[in-house]
Amino acid sequence: MATTMLSLRANPIGAVRSAGSRPSARRTVCAALTSRQTGPVTTGSRNVRARAYGREPTPAEKTEEKTDEILEKANEYLETISEKWEETEEKPAVVAIALAAFVGVWATSGIIDRIDKLPVIGGVLELVGLLVTGWFVYRYLIFGPDREELKGNLQQFVKKVTGER
Repeated sequence: MATTMLSLRANPIGAVRSAGSRPSARRTVCAALTSRQTGPVTTGSRNVRARAYGREPTPAEKTEEKTDEILEKANEYLETISEKWEETEEKPAVVAIALAAFVGVWATSGIIDRIDKLPVIGGVLELVGLLVTGWFVYRYLIFGPDREELKGNLQQFVKKVTGER
């Protein structure tokens, strides 16, 4: 049987002829021929090829497809960033702002870490955070018109930041 299946891959017509009068071998070869797809899939995705041949893709094939999608998105973002960088006239100013932002986040993180280690203040700040979160949800997220107002405010903020008017 194994030799019949191997010869089927190499020469399907010859495999049917070599099966001869053995009915079980002939049935296996004919079933394999009828279930086989006629043409190759031209896409590079193994996941698509697996489904075209009537089987589920393996976890490795699914992971490879996800990795390919992530790499495509990363390349797309890198191209966008490089285009924006080339359009920028004041590159030293952009580097200085990015460096200042990094140092600011790092310093703020250190300050918050030190404050959090104080026995009473950490709990009080946590309570204040919960209260502000509750107020925000009540103010902007529960009712429909308030959500529209929040959406409008966010769109205005994004326009200000990006320079659109």
